[in-house]
Amino acid sequence: MINVTSTIKHYKLKILKLTVFILLFLSSLQGFTQNEYTLFKYYEPFRPDSSAKLLFGIDNVNFFKNNEYKSDFATGYTLTGAWLRPKMVLYLDKKLRMELGGHVLKYNGRDEYYHLSPWFNIHYQPTEKISVILGNINSDFSHNLPEPIAESEMFLTSRPESGLQAIYNSTRFTVDFWIDWQQFIIKDDPFKERFAFGSVTNFKIFENNKTSFSLPVSFYGLHEGGEIDNAPGLAKTFISLTSGLSFMKKLSNKTFKNWSINTHYSVSTYPKDNITYKESNGWGIYANSTIDTKFGGLTLAYWLGHLFYTPQGGHIYQNLSVSGTELINKNVLLNLKYHYFKEIIPDTYFGFVFDYYYDIIKKKTMNSAGLYLVVNFGVSPCLTKPKY
Repeated sequence: MINVTSTIKHYKLKILKLTVFILLFLSSLQGFTQNEYTLFKYYEPFRPDSSAKLLFGIDNVNFFKNNEYKSDFATGYTLTGAWLRPKMVLYLDKKLRMELGGHVLKYNGRDEYYHLSPWFNIHYQPTEKISVILGNINSDFSHNLPEPIAESEMFLTSRPESGLQAIYNSTRFTVDFWIDWQQFIIKDDPFKERFAFGSVTNFKIFENNKTSFSLPVSFYGLHEGGEIDNAPGLAKTFISLTSGLSFMKKLSNKTFKNWSINTHYSVSTYPKDNITYKESNGWGIYANSTIDTKFGGLTLAYWLGHLFYTPQGGHIYQNLSVSGTELINKNVLLNLKYHYFKEIIPDTYFGFVFDYYYDIIKKKTMNSAGLYLVVNFGVSPCLTKPKY
């Protein structure tokens, strides 16, 4: 016997999904940004004029972030601490650079270090458009992934990404491909190997001095497995595929700098286990509109998630319950974000971000606020400052 009520609900959900997607698609034709954390950058720009030069650099991030979450998907917590990365930078010639140093993260209120790790990479840039990086890679701006796909806090708390990266950057087309190897294994290890992988491609459909219209596409995943470990359980792979449309308009105004609109449609897949993941895929729609002024920026965003889950995505956007034992059918949020970033001295930034969230289903409000001081600088008595 057909369950009429269930069938009606099923088709209502499909109609809602299609309607929202069409509306977002149409709105995107008049509107750009992947995420608003533009101060979250540390990777040293490649300087081809620095052949046979040895530089000393220090990267430093200080943070205080308080998350007042009270939802079925995320709980509140506070992050306060800093990380420091001193390094030596050697340009072997105009196409090849080596970096060697260390990375240490410490939380305030804890006597022990959270982690201490080496920093090492080789950056090969055969042409102006192509870069290949081995070792610690460039994860500035979370690879330009939107917040539901990549949690911005990883910039503060995670070990530096390391593995392999290839970047192509031309006037109309950019590609960032990377593998972040998070857990290496040897024979009979009691745990599985773990690595994240992804690619972000941006096709610039139209661009001039004031207007940009582009098509961003991203593929992002996490794999836990291996063939030589002794860890119980099967291999697991989590994948998200995201496509979008972005528009940005620069303004000739001293107060208002630019405005933009960005929309994304994401599909997530995960291993079905009939316990936590009773399904094998979900989807989400994320749209935001931003206006930047000399007093900071305002972003209004909308998120609709249906059984959506990706392990390294923004906590509050996932459909996984706080207990981690079930996937909840729907997660619908409105987000108003105020972001203010100021360059105090060259390559040193102060930032403040305040998020106001409204859970449309539960009719609850939440908020998050963060203060940041980001320092990136290199020292060399004979290096002229590059032009950006």
